[in-house]
Amino acid sequence: MDQTDPTRGRRAEFWRGVGTVAGLHGALGDADEAALWPAGTSTYVMVTTPHSGVVATDGLSDASGPGIELYIEGRELGAGPTGEGRWLTAALEEAAGALAGAGDSLGQALTDHGVLSLELSGEHAPADWLADGCLGALVGVELPGRAGEIDIDGGRVRVLTLVPLRPSELAVVRSEGAAGRQRIAEALAGQGWYSYADSTRPAVA
Repeated sequence: MDQTDPTRGRRAEFWRGVGTVAGLHGALGDADEAALWPAGTSTYVMVTTPHSGVVATDGLSDASGPGIELYIEGRELGAGPTGEGRWLTAALEEAAGALAGAGDSLGQALTDHGVLSLELSGEHAPADWLADGCLGALVGVELPGRAGEIDIDGGRVRVLTLVPLRPSELAVVRSEGAAGRQRIAEALAGQGWYSYADSTRPAVA
């Protein structure tokens, strides 16, 4: 049975519970590997809250996909996916491309490790966020009060955060692996940042 339509409706309901849904848009770049998405094309949703903006994938969880949706949230996205927050949108799109074709292996990795990491090109990112030309990021850092999954008929969709990393934080992840990812996630929580992305955020490691 085609789960695309009911899944789409549940996604829309989820985001209406977070803030004001500003609408759907296509990718701003070409790094999201749209051909690997379940429908063969990529779509994103923009959501605004009183203090932040959210850009999220909309379609990675369609039938035959990896069963996730990915989002990034921060003050700089309050005015939309371009402008001040363009670097965050670029990071999300590239991360979506990296995860689009992961299939069942992604779910197993999340079960095994909880928080995952990526190294991205860092297009449009502030120079002080780059390490050896790369932008590190964590996938799956929890935000208190925000559900981490959407229930659908016959299963669930994981709704995962994307969190850019400072160079010193990426160094911890590179050297310590899973333990380093957990340590950085706990430090972000301990300083009240959790999964919020902001170019002015100080390093936590």
